[in-house]
Amino acid sequence: MRSARRPVSRVRTVVTRHAAAPRRHQRVMRLGNMTAVIAYAREQVGRRYVSGGEGASGFDCSGLTQQAYARAGIRLPHSSGAQAARARRISRSQARPGDLVVGPGHVGIYMGNGMMIDAGNHRTGVVYRKLYSGLAVERL
Repeated sequence: MRSARRPVSRVRTVVTRHAAAPRRHQRVMRLGNMTAVIAYAREQVGRRYVSGGEGASGFDCSGLTQQAYARAGIRLPHSSGAQAARARRISRSQARPGDLVVGPGHVGIYMGNGMMIDAGNHRTGVVYRKLYSGLAVERL
């Protein structure tokens, strides 16, 4: 007579490790989101300038860029100098919409065709205007 044998069940544990996306892949994803940066900046044209402002009541220059880049999932500090320090300078001929436009104590967003959007000062507020001399283009 055969004895009733139970089948032996074996449990196998598999550990899967997910590597973080390579830096170049993350950079491509960010560049694809520049449309969100540009769209947000365009929506803010006409808003008033407020020192230290980052939205509800108005913007200062770095508050505008900070909020625009946040739409692309990029966190920036609320300081034009600190934002510029995170980017690398490129030539104007290499400029693409969504790049930062940086000057002494000032930052804006390059929109293409020699134009930019920035929160200039109390008199102008957030404006769409020509890229003026004294500004450099930088890319994150």
